Amino acid sequence: MRDVKTRAAMEQPKTRQKNAIPRTAVRILQRHYAQQKQEWQTQHQRQPVEYATEQAQRGTADAAHLTFRATQQLQRKYALHKYRAQKVRQRQETKAAQVRQRDMRQSTEQTAAAQHTATVPRQPAQKPPATAMTAAQQRAKQHTQHTAQRQMLQQAKAAARKAGQRLEQMAQAAGKAIRAGIEAIAAAGGGVVLFLLLALPVVAVIAALSPAGVVADSHTMEPTGEAMEVWERLPDDLTMERRMVVTYALALVDKVDYFWGGKSLVLGWDDRWGEPAEVTAEGSDTTGTEQPYGLDCSGFVDWAFYNASGGSYIIGQGGGAAAQHASCTDIAWDEVQPGDLLFYPEDEHVGIAAGRDWLGLLLVVHCASGTNGVTISHQTSFETAARPVWYADK
Repeated sequence: MRDVKTRAAMEQPKTRQKNAIPRTAVRILQRHYAQQKQEWQTQHQRQPVEYATEQAQRGTADAAHLTFRATQQLQRKYALHKYRAQKVRQRQETKAAQVRQRDMRQSTEQTAAAQHTATVPRQPAQKPPATAMTAAQQRAKQHTQHTAQRQMLQQAKAAARKAGQRLEQMAQAAGKAIRAGIEAIAAAGGGVVLFLLLALPVVAVIAALSPAGVVADSHTMEPTGEAMEVWERLPDDLTMERRMVVTYALALVDKVDYFWGGKSLVLGWDDRWGEPAEVTAEGSDTTGTEQPYGLDCSGFVDWAFYNASGGSYIIGQGGGAAAQHASCTDIAWDEVQPGDLLFYPEDEHVGIAAGRDWLGLLLVVHCASGTNGVTISHQTSFETAARPVWYADK
């Protein structure tokens, strides 16, 4: 019998793996789990408007924090400058007292010596006149004061540059925050939050219109003293353009000198103001002399409107009071509002209406040679009132 070939026995028989759950049931479970996942993601996903609101709030908080820190730094710098100024005054007073004591001692000694040698038959030595010594002392004192003031001015300018850099960083941070919020809102279509973000620059402008908000370089350009009282009496319904013109004009009261032919198209404080400069314009007794640089009447008006418009408008195009009058429409005196212009006869002088005093009399802020600077007075010598057409275009 032939050998029969057989296969070796398998340890375990091969069986086909079958799923205990039917295919239809698997599909149902997969759809169920996918639906649950989608619902969970929908519930926990932030809405676009909420996300944009959160980004805007975070950017606003960062800008407020930077503003607070910059304000603290400016306050510390101001306190330091005030402390240094007090020390300078104390040193000057101490030095003046020492000079007075020395003069008194020398005078006493000289008197005693004169009395002692009165019987000697010779002509006593002539002592310098007291007036000459007093003049020399005055010159020395003025020199010391000018030196101290120059040092303080240099320190203030350095602090202003640092403060300006800090404010620039704050503006950049605020700009980034606003851009981030606007991009998020543009993607989400959030109209309400977009309105809130667009309102932020308006709030900043309103803050800038307060006296403490007009800041430039080393000078806090805010109305002080009488100018602050005039600013506080401005009507509440005054338009923004008029309020800005008057605010900038009042900020220079008692701070800028009169300079024949002085002009400035600088946003904020002009570093040339107060520095010695030669008067080159013809027609004045000061022509050819060296005077502290400042503004003339029309230059003062140009600067106020230039800053109020953010550097986009020069009334009269720098052509003087006559050209400024040509850019206005004459009005009656009972129609004058703060921000309108007032002119002398034949446009020899110009000023800006600044409101009224406690008695209701019209006040004018102008840069006059008689007071050698920007001042506030009544409209006694002004003959014509006019309204700039710039207000009508707004």
